[in-house]
Amino acid sequence: MALQRLSFFAFSLILILTLISSPLALSKTLKRDVKALNEIKASLGWRVVYAWVGDDPCGDGDLPPWSGVTCSTQGDYRVVTELEVYAVSIVGPFPTAVTNLLDLTRLDFHNNKLTGPIPPQIGRLKRLKILNLRWNKLQDIIPPEIGELKSLTHL
Repeated sequence: MALQRLSFFAFSLILILTLISSPLALSKTLKRDVKALNEIKASLGWRVVYAWVGDDPCGDGDLPPWSGVTCSTQGDYRVVTELEVYAVSIVGPFPTAVTNLLDLTRLDFHNNKLTGPIPPQIGRLKRLKILNLRWNKLQDIIPPEIGELKSLTHL
């Protein structure tokens, strides 16, 4: 009987320590970020979709985070802080839904085939530090809203 209690105590302690050391297991990804990434997923095509499986871009415990997506915990939620989808031949316009990922600090779409303008909504990404869009086929002028990105250190 004492051995059973000790085993139960040891199991309980391990479970508690695991949950404490893994804050992502206790939080869910912010719905705004999930919606934005699903819109991006729909616009990017098969080259990205095959690596983006599951309902939660930050991972749900059974599945890892989507390839190129980095998340962090803020309070009770996870938010997307980095999106790196480069050199996978993405064709088409810059996915405007990216501008709904308000906690992004890094956005890297280099070496793809993105076309058209950079949307002016890019100015919404106030935490963005790194924006890498080189080696695409983007056209038009750089929107003046880029100037609103006060944290930007690499363009």
